[in-house]
Amino acid sequence: MAAELKELKKLADGSPSPQNNKRAEEVLLAFKEAICDFTTLPPNNTKTAQSQKERTLAMQGYETACVLAAKNILTVDSALERHAQLLQPYYFDYRAELGDSSKRGEILALELLSLLVGKKLGDFYSLMERIPLKERSDKYINYVVELEKNLMEGNYNQLLKTRQKSPSTLYKALLNKLESTVQDEIASCIEQSYPSISLRVEYILYIDTDSINNM
Repeated sequence: MAAELKELKKLADGSPSPQNNKRAEEVLLAFKEAICDFTTLPPNNTKTAQSQKERTLAMQGYETACVLAAKNILTVDSALERHAQLLQPYYFDYRAELGDSSKRGEILALELLSLLVGKKLGDFYSLMERIPLKERSDKYINYVVELEKNLMEGNYNQLLKTRQKSPSTLYKALLNKLESTVQDEIASCIEQSYPSISLRVEYILYIDTDSINNM
């Protein structure tokens, strides 16, 4: 168990490659098979002599899986969303027993960003409701809240500026997707309002010429 978790963390510190990606899937599977022997994981809420140790190990494994997915080392479909969901009992239901992980704010914000980029706003707001108000000032969570505010207000220019101030490198791939979505929204608005635009306007709005020419 400890060996699998240690290797997962080492892989999470690396970069995507066919070898690393394949190994990450193998080690994560072995980790999940190992924790099947644990008796204190969800939906069990009983505290025992082993519950804190077992739940902490499981939480760290799922956190690492989220990091692997965010860095495109774990490439299975919906890997980030699935492992973020698996983390929620540890972050909320077991919080009094386990305390706060050092990665809690960063991973919660990662899940929020994934939901925002995926346009799953109902799930986004449901997760926000579970996060205490005092915790929303966390630099990671507050960053995603600002992105959501700009997106809902249609303040795309400010959103793209905020995108450049990411507090975590884990958000890079999702922010690239968000930027692409915003560019599509801007291009759609322009298409409906103007028969043509200048190259200067394309530059200001962060839109590449190919996107405009293909409209």
